[in-house]
Amino acid sequence: MDCNLASDDEPEKRIWKFTVRTDTSRGEMVYQAQFDLKAAIDKATLNSNADTSDTHPWARVMVPFDQFQLVRGPRLVPDGPKLDVSGGIFQIGMTLSKFQIAANTTQLEDFRPGHFNLHIQSIGFYRNEAGDNGVTNGSGAKVPDTFTKKEAESKRPLVLKFLLPVAKLLFSEQANRRRSAMNILREKRGLTRPKAILFGIRSRRMAMGLLPSVMKTLGIIGVDAFRTGLKTLLKIVFVYPSKLVFATVRNCRKMLGMKAKPSSAE
Repeated sequence: MDCNLASDDEPEKRIWKFTVRTDTSRGEMVYQAQFDLKAAIDKATLNSNADTSDTHPWARVMVPFDQFQLVRGPRLVPDGPKLDVSGGIFQIGMTLSKFQIAANTTQLEDFRPGHFNLHIQSIGFYRNEAGDNGVTNGSGAKVPDTFTKKEAESKRPLVLKFLLPVAKLLFSEQANRRRSAMNILREKRGLTRPKAILFGIRSRRMAMGLLPSVMKTLGIIGVDAFRTGLKTLLKIVFVYPSKLVFATVRNCRKMLGMKAKPSSAE
């Protein structure tokens, strides 16, 4: 990975880790490897001293696959199997943490919390037989296969295949933006809801014409109405019964003199 830390000059006050998954699981057990970002930055700075205009050189971080270890959170999984990438790689990620990878939870003493800004130029594979920079471009280089977007989607569990479209419908970013715009028009400009809708039609008319603007607005209203109805249905089917069950259990525990967690209303 070629990167540089643009926010500060204290990479050593954080624990940097690469994360790899070789299947579609979403559990907390993954393969991780720590890397020394400070050492990579120092090496890149030393190599770029001849070029005084390059004040933030790209640091090359190289982590071999045999350094990855199976972890659960920040803790090592005892006798965990070694990383096997022969079947391909499903996901590559990065983690910034204050915990080192160890059998017991081990915290970095002078950890620097708060904002950071790590720029990533590229991520790739390398092999040790290459030259000084470790990168191979020849046809003989063999790298693990990666899943395409279509392959990753096909390997999702059946439950996720059903829930993800529903989640996208219920928690649409465009819907959130429309809701924020509606609140601004009603609260700050004093428009009623019908007047705010007419304002949207007039605004779109300049770009697409009157009829397409009206049709698009009706479509948005229809989708928002369906989303509201679906949320209400889910509350009736799942949320309200769950609250009733929890309230019943809590009251029974109180009647039996057992300790019960207070409700959110309490």
